[in-house]
Amino acid sequence: MTVANSSGCSSVWGGIAGYSPFSTTPEGQGPAWGRSLFEDSAEYGFGMRLAVDKRRENLGVDVKTLLAGDVGASPELCSLLEKWYKVKMDPDQCHEMYPALKDALAAEEGDHPVLARIQANADMLTTQSVWIVGGDGWAYDIGFGGLDHILAEGENVNIVVLDTEMYSNTGGQVSKASQLASSVKYQLAGKDRPKKNLGKVAM
Repeated sequence: MTVANSSGCSSVWGGIAGYSPFSTTPEGQGPAWGRSLFEDSAEYGFGMRLAVDKRRENLGVDVKTLLAGDVGASPELCSLLEKWYKVKMDPDQCHEMYPALKDALAAEEGDHPVLARIQANADMLTTQSVWIVGGDGWAYDIGFGGLDHILAEGENVNIVVLDTEMYSNTGGQVSKASQLASSVKYQLAGKDRPKKNLGKVAM
């Protein structure tokens, strides 16, 4: 998975100095976590999605070229890549095939540029999920324009909003995520407008 996380309370929780909750499997796979500007999480994650899709598309073209011949790849590698090409959009099957493919690619000794590109982009043999993470200050307010744009694009991204229903970083101001009549540190009299319905906007 690839995580786009805007600067703010959520990125502080996700990357405190000396500690990271993001780990890897014994095979070395795990999340790639990137911290963006406070208002840019949606656009940052959108760029990640487009980049991953383009890299996988290019990998598919190279695999098809290799399978067409004249690259000098071993029959074993060709057989594995042929199976992969048929299921390349299936996350479970790609994940299952990845260890064997990785080993087979590492064992190849050819120097054809197509083979070299496939070896260099072996991380794209598995499917990639993209996660856009931020707080309510980002999603409901300062970054909403970008979030609205990404929702309208219909790209394959996952969006997580950590909704504290106020601006936590500034010590407790009301936001568009605050509930009607909620009293917070900097508005003790209570909010006079209802909470923005981000779920309906998304739908």
